[in-house]
Amino acid sequence: MSSDALHFKQDSSEQSEYEGLSVVVPVYNEQGNLEPLTSEIVDVLSSSDFPDYSPFEIIFVDDGSSDNSREQLRELADQYSIVRVLFLSRNFGQTAALAAGIDSATGEVIVTMDADRQNDPHDIPGLLKKYEQGYDCVSGRRVDRQDPVTKRFPSAVQTRLAKLTGPDIHDFGCTLKVYNGDGLRDINLYGDGHRYIPAKLHDKGHRITEMEVNHRERDHGDSKYGAKRLIKGSLDLLFNLFWNRYSTRPLHLFGSVGALLLGTGGLLGGHMLFLRLVLGDSIAQHLPRLLLIVALILFGVQLFIFGVLAEMLTQLYYQDKKPYQVQSVID
Repeated sequence: MSSDALHFKQDSSEQSEYEGLSVVVPVYNEQGNLEPLTSEIVDVLSSSDFPDYSPFEIIFVDDGSSDNSREQLRELADQYSIVRVLFLSRNFGQTAALAAGIDSATGEVIVTMDADRQNDPHDIPGLLKKYEQGYDCVSGRRVDRQDPVTKRFPSAVQTRLAKLTGPDIHDFGCTLKVYNGDGLRDINLYGDGHRYIPAKLHDKGHRITEMEVNHRERDHGDSKYGAKRLIKGSLDLLFNLFWNRYSTRPLHLFGSVGALLLGTGGLLGGHMLFLRLVLGDSIAQHLPRLLLIVALILFGVQLFIFGVLAEMLTQLYYQDKKPYQVQSVID
């Protein structure tokens, strides 16, 4: 492993308690894919390309499967000593399953991937080589996606919007990624926020890059991607956009919009006074405009007050937190 591969860990004043490589795989109704996927991962991890990343572990997180996945996972844990399984009490969603696996991981390097076998484990060595160039996150980019257009189109729209969060990558939806474990454990995951992990890391100053990876057709099971997931993911995207840009200065956003509304209402009000006092028009002639002016001014004042309150809450939130992260210290 190069000296830059784990620079976040090595530059820290305290050595990490973690070592080796953890592969985290969320599972939900994937009974036909688990055995061949495990075999592939074990073959890849056992190859000579990984001498510096041992010990290895595979962490399957069963997210409340209703098929035979749980029984198969128990058998795989008995068959392979490097396999660990977490069973969640119900279906919490992919983000929660990933968070549970990450919290349980013992590796200083963490690989995440899907259980549907569309992510190719043979891409892991290439991702790790890219990671060794000093990056904290290497994201897979599916250049030849084997998905129906009903899945590719909404994913492409979300990715276009997600680029507004900062990192210059082209496929936020690809679960196959390699992370610096310390950096990954330092962020909070909730909602459907697993797609925006690179954005969260970018916001903390971590180095993000991407690499083209293979994408395979699904042989067993059904896709879990649907309109409901798209809507929830879009809402999480809006929150991440707000949080990344304005979490430490909400008054800049709400105050700016409030000032814009107040200014627009003031201009319209001034023009209406001109019509009334100079041209002698009746106010009744411009009643809709008057209502618009009042609404603009009221909304502008409310947004400004809301911005002040949000600023006060931000001060309380960061009272015991630092709005920055030190990467290294030289004494």
